[in-house]
Amino acid sequence: MKFNLHHDPERKTLTIPRAALQISHLADAEELLLYASEGSILLSRSELSTREAIQTLTNLGRIAGNLMTQLVDASQEMAGQPEEREDPLDEFDEGTLEDLMDCGADPDGLRMLLLMEETADE
Repeated sequence: MKFNLHHDPERKTLTIPRAALQISHLADAEELLLYASEGSILLSRSELSTREAIQTLTNLGRIAGNLMTQLVDASQEMAGQPEEREDPLDEFDEGTLEDLMDCGADPDGLRMLLLMEETADE
């Protein structure tokens, strides 16, 4: 299940909705493991059962598929010649990029999207 959280950056805390903890069977967990990377967070029990590990992998696979589709579609829309610069794709894992290309992502479109994000951040 997917929850949209609306966060006020002025406040320093963010609460995980109790319903999300109940659905994930984490409401009674005494210890949780949080993996954080740029743009995402994964929260789980510190010790997953075999069933929980398989279900987590299944959910991650679905999420990965959705992200692949999102990036493939966006890259195809943005396909074109990027400006002459250092290749923004160089910072990413080659295996992940190969998977994206195998799914139909356009590398020039991805480059253009990354350059647009860089420009927006400046």
